[in-house]
Parts: sequence; C-alpha cells; structure tokens
Amino acid sequence: MKKWRCTVCDYRHEGETPPAECPICGVDRDKFVPETAEIAQRWKCAVCDYVHTGAEPPDTCPVCGVGKENFLLLEDIIAALTPEALAEATEGTARSALDKLSYGLYVLTSHKGDKLNGQCVNTVFQLTSQPLRIAVCLNKHNLTHDYVSASGVFAVSVLGENHFDEVRIFGYQSGRKADKFSGVSYIKGQNGCPILTDCLACLEARVLPDKTADVGTHTLFVADVTTGRMAAETNPLTYAFYRTNKGR
Repeated sequence: MKKWRCTVCDYRHEGETPPAECPICGVDRDKFVPETAEIAQRWKCAVCDYVHTGAEPPDTCPVCGVGKENFLLLEDIIAALTPEALAEATEGTARSALDKLSYGLYVLTSHKGDKLNGQCVNTVFQLTSQPLRIAVCLNKHNLTHDYVSASGVFAVSVLGENHFDEVRIFGYQSGRKADKFSGVSYIKGQNGCPILTDCLACLEARVLPDKTADVGTHTLFVADVTTGRMAAETNPLTYAFYRTNKGR
C-alpha cells in the first residue's frame, strides 16, 4: 500500500492513489506527494503563522487566505521572536499559537431525568489534586450543556487511539436529532450518567455551582471528581492524533 502526504497540512493517506481531496484542509489530490518524497523547504505565513512544507509556498494560505507573497522561509525567521514581532501579532498568529496546545478527546455525558446525552469534548482538565477537581467547557447551544446544567453531574469516558467510531458517533450529530447511545455499549455510573464500557478510563463528577463561570459562548463547569476507574492500558486519543489519522 502506498503512502501519500498532503503538502499543505501534512495529512497522511494510505492507498494506491491519493484521495480526491484532503479530509483535513480540503485541497485537491494534486497537492499530495509520495510520503518518501524529499521536500526541502518550510514556509511560514507572515499573517497567521501557518507553516507550509513544500518546494514552493502555497498559492494562498489555507488558514487566512493571503497570497504566496506573504510566505517566508521558516529557516530564515526561526529565531525572529522579538519584542517587535510580538507587537505585530494578530488574532491569526494567536490562533496558530493556540493550535500548538495539547488536547485530548473525550466523551462527556450527562442526564436529565431519564434522558441521556453525550458529546465529544477536548476541554477536560484537572485543576487540583486535593481535592480531585476538574473543569470542562461546553457550548451553551449543545444539549449536553442543558443536561449538565439541570442535573449538576457528568461523566467522562477517556478515549484511546482506537476509538475513532466513538468520536464520529458523539461528535458529528446532535442528541436533539439522534439517539447517540443506540447500539453503543454503556453502563450507568453512580451519578446516573452513562459511561462507555469500551473506554480507556472514566471519571464521574459533581458540578460546583458557585465556581461555574459564564465565558461567553460557553460555560466553564468546575466539578469535584466523585469516582474514577481505569478500564484499559493504551495510548489516550489526542486531538492532534485524531486530526492526522481521521481519514484512515
């Protein structure tokens, strides 16, 4: 099986031919090269900091849309982090910097009476170890946000690198239109929230209303961990790993 690499976003594809379009950045197959091909140059967009690998810069930046004249050889500016460079930073450059933060992918679930729902999230993180306290940020328009607000509890199923189907089930459809748990094996935790039986680890948590914050389009829920168990020993699924491999 041949291996191909997208010269715009570095996505990898296996097959006799490259895909019709890149599932990550959407460019046509002519932007793919054999993975063994030697590409010498890296180009950085001077507007948003996007980095392109190839013999030449792209005609347009896939992130901010500027022309190729706005690209510079990365090797020429690799040491150019200066007070002057920071003063010229934009929202685009900040977004590119944020993309370098490491995120996991999890299925967060809750309930509202007998109704169950869950969604994929990448913003679950530990706050303190004494007590065991975590936080999660949910979009106010999501059904799971309504359930967490109503019940004050949630559960987190930690995914492994083999759980791509779970991401598709819980991340690509709304619980208002589909029963996400149809055909999915789960148990109900001690707080009544569903936990995937096929997961790497699980946590149950109770929201602390006085520490929960409105952050605009989202709500930041701060919660104490009430229970947690390991279920398997494998590599946890990161957002970066999923983006690179979701077309497989």
